[in-house]
Amino acid sequence: MSRIFAIDLGAWSVKVAIAHAGLRHAAITDVIERVVPAGDEPHERRAARVLAGIIREQHLEKDTGFLVVGGAQVFVHVLEFGFKAVRRQDLEKVVGGELEGVVPVDLEDLVYACDPLPASAGAATGPVDPTAAPARGRVALPTEGMRVLTYSMRLERARQLLELTGEAGSEARGLLPVAVLARLAERAPSAAGSAAVAVVDVGHEHTHVVVTHGGKAVFSRTIGRGGRQVTDAVAKNWRLDAAQAEHAKHSDGFVASESNPAPSEAWGRVHAVLIGELGPWARELRQTLAGCRAKTGVAASRMLLVGGGSRLRGLAPFVAEQLGIPTTTLAGDDPAALVGPRAAEITGVDSAALVIAAAHDAGGARPTFDLRQGPLAFKVDMSFVKTKLTQVAVAMLVVLVFAGGSAYAGLRKLRQADRVLTDRVARESAEYFKEAKSVADLLALKSGDVGPGESPMPKMSAFDLMLAINAKLPARDKVTLDVTDLDIKDNKVSLKASAKTPEEIDQVEAALKEITCIKEITRGSTTNGPNGEKNFSFTMRTECM
Repeated sequence: MSRIFAIDLGAWSVKVAIAHAGLRHAAITDVIERVVPAGDEPHERRAARVLAGIIREQHLEKDTGFLVVGGAQVFVHVLEFGFKAVRRQDLEKVVGGELEGVVPVDLEDLVYACDPLPASAGAATGPVDPTAAPARGRVALPTEGMRVLTYSMRLERARQLLELTGEAGSEARGLLPVAVLARLAERAPSAAGSAAVAVVDVGHEHTHVVVTHGGKAVFSRTIGRGGRQVTDAVAKNWRLDAAQAEHAKHSDGFVASESNPAPSEAWGRVHAVLIGELGPWARELRQTLAGCRAKTGVAASRMLLVGGGSRLRGLAPFVAEQLGIPTTTLAGDDPAALVGPRAAEITGVDSAALVIAAAHDAGGARPTFDLRQGPLAFKVDMSFVKTKLTQVAVAMLVVLVFAGGSAYAGLRKLRQADRVLTDRVARESAEYFKEAKSVADLLALKSGDVGPGESPMPKMSAFDLMLAINAKLPARDKVTLDVTDLDIKDNKVSLKASAKTPEEIDQVEAALKEITCIKEITRGSTTNGPNGEKNFSFTMRTECM
């Protein structure tokens, strides 16, 4: 299987998931995360140097890489059309024309990818719970046509990202948006049983939200809040530097909820500091789910938190309380389902969930969304041959000439060998039959026409005799026999072996006497082996060789 890898140039760290591509999904072999060092250079340049180091260490220069493009760099739209069925090529043309009117970029300066929403998205999927609170805000009605989720970005920005990965040692084969998070809802056992799942990747500066239905992305939004705002609140309140505040957030950070109250006054003070940032963040999540209902009619019934920010203690029950839907993080059997049997060896599955999902998405037949389109499309056809057609034709002609010359030379050698053999048969048959005969004459002779004596040809070859001996030896369930040496020469066969008892040796000797070509068997001395077995030998005279 070929090796692929997914890249996330995150605001806090660079993450790479390495996998072997399969027919339908990828097998994750390693996950690497390296913190981007501080510096005066632009963040992307520092992140690219970290990526270059990973590519060199893992020898990924010749493998296929895919770069995950954050939601802050793309335009996301859900478009609605009146038709239900259309060819993929025609759908892309229609989407391009529609995007030209809603994206503030000229179509020729834009790259985009699209995928139709499942036909069942937005439709009722089961009985309505009369005790449940009604969804707030507008809910899109089922469409008579089709809805399409689109991702688009500036062509120049896409070129910059490809150049960045190329300078790091391996130009990205594809540019994948955060819609790949839908693969987590498809594969994680904690998300099973829910038709619509909101996968929330809590990063350092942004939070990516992808709502899935039936394992496919139907809505996507990126929130401009993440773990950095929480770190800044910790640093400001306790007067810590950035590194100390980041460590304190992971070791002592806590957010309370009714189901998970603060266990002490100290934890309560921590909650009071963090809630100032997490409260607005939770409201953004609520607005995102409301936007999904308004655009697609899909209401998420479960939320899955991933990313480094999801490790904050108490975050899952806090979100569940704020949004009113069950919320979990990756736990239990989830890591094994995402990265396979090496889950115990791979650390940071939750923080690297985005690249793991991207590796699964790219490891199948083709990525669901790939923004490397149009003038940036990866060329895998053979169009370059057209520019070298003359050279290819000349090369093929030269190959044919050499092949013909080789065949002619081989034919001449065969004819020479045939003449030599024909002359030899005539000469030797004249000595035996007193007249020269051809090969056809010799094959037509009957046994009585050979002349005095027997045929000079052997009745059995050494291989035939070995097969005959093997066929006559007693079955394994009757005799415990271990043959250590079998030497077949003209008119003589030597056999060395071991058996459990003298009676088994007698059975072997009796079986060998049944072979017609063996005329005499001489038994050698019998000795005891280290495990009590009987070592013996036979010398047999044969008349068929």
